[in-house]
Amino acid sequence: MKKIFTLICMAFVTLSASAQREIWDPNTEDIQALIETTKANPTTLSDDNFVSVSASTQVFEVGTRDACQKSGDWSAIIAKGTKIQLKSWIMETGTTSVKLKVVSTPDSGDAADSPNNGLQMAGNDGGQALKGVEGFPTFTKYLKAKNGSGGTGYLEFYEYNSEGSETFRVVETPWVKGCGKAPAKGFYCLFTPSKDGYITAGIWINKDLKNKTLYVVDGADLSVLPVKIQGFRNNNTYEFHGEVGEGESKPATCIEWTLDENNKLVFPEGDTNSNQALFAYVTWQVKAGANYYLLGGNNSFGISGFFFDETDPANITSVAAEKVDGPIYNLAGQRVSESYKGVVIQNGKKVVKK
Repeated sequence: MKKIFTLICMAFVTLSASAQREIWDPNTEDIQALIETTKANPTTLSDDNFVSVSASTQVFEVGTRDACQKSGDWSAIIAKGTKIQLKSWIMETGTTSVKLKVVSTPDSGDAADSPNNGLQMAGNDGGQALKGVEGFPTFTKYLKAKNGSGGTGYLEFYEYNSEGSETFRVVETPWVKGCGKAPAKGFYCLFTPSKDGYITAGIWINKDLKNKTLYVVDGADLSVLPVKIQGFRNNNTYEFHGEVGEGESKPATCIEWTLDENNKLVFPEGDTNSNQALFAYVTWQVKAGANYYLLGGNNSFGISGFFFDETDPANITSVAAEKVDGPIYNLAGQRVSESYKGVVIQNGKKVVKK
């Protein structure tokens, strides 16, 4: 009798623990209907960083654009441009305890109804299915933008070549820590939980991974939060080195990934093949009523789902939240050196450097 009672208690504890988890999986709802509704009802965004220069205005002499690319100083465009509005597609979804906004803004001059814009589902059930961490759900596909990556600034202008012909150009300023601004456009996810707990998002990051960034940003002070990343590259090309039988696929074996001081993915020593997409679970701690941005910054990025737990599912508390001073920017949003004097923005806060 005592043994039966113990088993009943264990079953009750298991049910209670599983009841705490809420899962959003785009494959379990009519996501295509949401995509179509979102595209049919675009939101107009306006920001001081959204600037356009008409084709009749020659911003640069031929060839001088190269200097601006090297320095990152595009003030010549800002000085001659006018404020513009951009169309954005915002999908609102989520679970009982977590609201999710998926935002997609194009980074080209396409019209709002262009087939190049909006959201789309991608991926497959094979080597791109996110699985492999015990106790975590499997996500088989991911939601991504057709066009655009996370950014803060948007400058568009016409460049004139040596024959005087016009060429349309777009300058995108990727989001980086310390810039002092919330993501203004591009593709990103905004989570708003109603309870304290932990969010684990399934993500896809496009290939050329050694140059790709990943951020979870606190919406209150724009600080970058510590995360735990567990995942594998497309078709499990790096993590699994064993043999499989004829007709069998490689098992999904997730390893833990880390980020450097610039929030770029860190590869194991000696690994030179980064030309594969990453599929990973990203876990971070959340507080009720706060906002959290999940974005790739400088890359094509997608979300395959997320789940919410009131208890820590990935031992995120073991991830050190080291304070690293981020890049320094002046009030115009231009990156400056340590020797710069005056009011600057660093780690999301205004600081006076003397």
